[in-house]
Amino acid sequence: MGQQQLLLLVLSTVIVGLATVAGIQAFSENQEQAAQDAITQRAITVIQDLKGGMSKPAQLGGITGTGKKSALKRVGYTLVNGSAQVGIPGVSGNDTNAHCNLDKLAPGASSGDNTAKVTCIAPDAPNNVVVSLKANGNISTNVSQ
Repeated sequence: MGQQQLLLLVLSTVIVGLATVAGIQAFSENQEQAAQDAITQRAITVIQDLKGGMSKPAQLGGITGTGKKSALKRVGYTLVNGSAQVGIPGVSGNDTNAHCNLDKLAPGASSGDNTAKVTCIAPDAPNNVVVSLKANGNISTNVSQ
């Protein structure tokens, strides 16, 4: 094998190695962003389901009291470990690691108060997400570390 062929072989090996490292790094960044998007979407979905449940009368399956676990069950969620937590499918392998906590539920709150508050966390996501439902029906999202 000539010197030129050896040089091309070494050069192509270096280029393939650099491309592999760049691909792994891009995949890792996309995985973090996907996990962040998943927990944000789950938090908003839970709040919207609770908002819908609070707007229905109890006879039609609406939420009447302030029981967090019963409220989540009434809107169709399966609880994690018997607490007021719901899992986030497809993030961090299991629902114990990636979950949303229903921190507050107060259907009769006054106009300036939070009616419901959900916090979602996942080890794969760089930030936690807190979504609040105000008594006037507005939903606010806060992303924190």
